[in-house]
Amino acid sequence: MQVFLPPEIGFCFGVKRALNLVIDELKREEKIYSLGDLIHNPQVIEDLKKKGVVFVSSLSQVKKGTVIIRSHGADPSLIRKAREKGLKVIDATCPYVAKVQRIAKFLSQKSYRIVIVGLSTHPEIKGVIASVAGKKTYVVKDPQEIERIPFTGKMGVVVQTTESLDNFSNIVKNLVKRGKECRVFNTICKVIRRRQEETKKLAKKVEVVIVVGGHNSSNTSQLARLSQSMGVKTYFMEREKDLDSMDWQGIKRVGLTGGTSTPEELIVKIRDRLGQFSVT
Repeated sequence: MQVFLPPEIGFCFGVKRALNLVIDELKREEKIYSLGDLIHNPQVIEDLKKKGVVFVSSLSQVKKGTVIIRSHGADPSLIRKAREKGLKVIDATCPYVAKVQRIAKFLSQKSYRIVIVGLSTHPEIKGVIASVAGKKTYVVKDPQEIERIPFTGKMGVVVQTTESLDNFSNIVKNLVKRGKECRVFNTICKVIRRRQEETKKLAKKVEVVIVVGGHNSSNTSQLARLSQSMGVKTYFMEREKDLDSMDWQGIKRVGLTGGTSTPEELIVKIRDRLGQFSVT
């Protein structure tokens, strides 16, 4: 069996930065707190728990010590409250996510109606909404949702850093009909864009694509959906053992990729395991 990988795998800059901040702090503290999952990968979260990271859903669960702001960002007022409580705050928000918050805030201050392309339940989107201090915002994931946005004079558009470029482009094409002025910022992470393009290339030359990463990871899920949209059989898996439940009968060419929160070593293990399968 031939196994093809894209040129770039493993953690992106934002994930590496967040993990390095946590590891450095653990050298000074035996236990630190993370407001939500630092990144969306189950193996990494399990490992961090063993090293002394306690994951909490609310600031009220932290009485003292150090609190980590997840890579997806958070409500700015939450960070202020943490500092007011006397907690040490380490902001691991990805710089690309922080940029989306800044742009949304700028547009809001200039009286633009804010439209965010992405998933409303994702923590990154919640942080962006909070950054505009309660101003009216619309979150759009599918083109048909555009109809609920009233016609407006000025519309400012940003996009979740992990969104599909194709979906974003399609939505923007329709959004321009809803306002006199539509100011659009493509805030999709450049690493995410590269991985999407490489996944398309991969899907064209293999019989099966395996996308590795957390099922709760937005950017990894986007890769799986993108591969499926190319008409190739796609497996979305979190762990090496998931290979055992898949049918490899007659498969000669397999593409293997992963999200920006998927450890490179996991992808390499799966590649090596696939290389051992014989084509029958």
